[in-house]
Amino acid sequence: MKRNQWTPWDTDTPTGGTETESVRVYCLPHAGGSAGSYLAWSRSHEVPGLRFVPVELPGRGTRLGEPLPTSMDEVVDGFLTVLADRPEHERFLLLGHSMGAQIAYETTRRLAVSGRPLPRAVVVSGCRPPGAPVALPLHDRSDDELLEGIVELGGTPAEVLAERELLGMLLPVMRADLGLLARYTTDVRPTVLPCPVLALGGADDQLAGPEWITGWQAVTAENFRHRILPGDHFFLHARAAEAMAEIAAAAREHAAPAGG
Repeated sequence: MKRNQWTPWDTDTPTGGTETESVRVYCLPHAGGSAGSYLAWSRSHEVPGLRFVPVELPGRGTRLGEPLPTSMDEVVDGFLTVLADRPEHERFLLLGHSMGAQIAYETTRRLAVSGRPLPRAVVVSGCRPPGAPVALPLHDRSDDELLEGIVELGGTPAEVLAERELLGMLLPVMRADLGLLARYTTDVRPTVLPCPVLALGGADDQLAGPEWITGWQAVTAENFRHRILPGDHFFLHARAAEAMAEIAAAAREHAAPAGG
């Protein structure tokens, strides 16, 4: 598979296993995040046979000079071009954390509607299910209020908070992403996905606690499983090895195509 701007660190070499055995896991970032948050995953050998592919959204990371997306459709339209370019035989999963979970859900919904190949499973992490109230309604607040909300969540390195220039880059991306999510959450009409869902949550997550994570069961007609791990909203990266093990289990459990 060729590289492109959406998957800047994709490789043609599986992380363990063989080409025919490997499963690509497309990793979608949280609000304000970039593909870099999954860079360590893409280089990990923790789970042979899984190829973690960080997805870069416009306006951040390696695509910093591009305009920030303003709608979920804009994001999903672009990501669908990546999936359309996949080898026909390739097995894949979608993994999304926080905002990324909503992108994974909407992408899968669009794939199902158009009759295109589906992921073997959708892994949603640290996110309320579609149709739930907006988790962080801060996109129209002042910079100080927005920054306060970011700090309360944890997961923002101290060096970022101490550097005005870095904050100047982070806040517009965060504001744009939260605005995108607010509009999507208002407009989305939840539908049931025809593929399995694995939902991961943090025990101390203030945005999407365990009571929200179990709500994802309503959006799948196939197998549903959930796991709550120790940690706050950014538990996924603090508990990466455990999260990878859960994803590997989902990949093994759903080795055949959904509905197949």
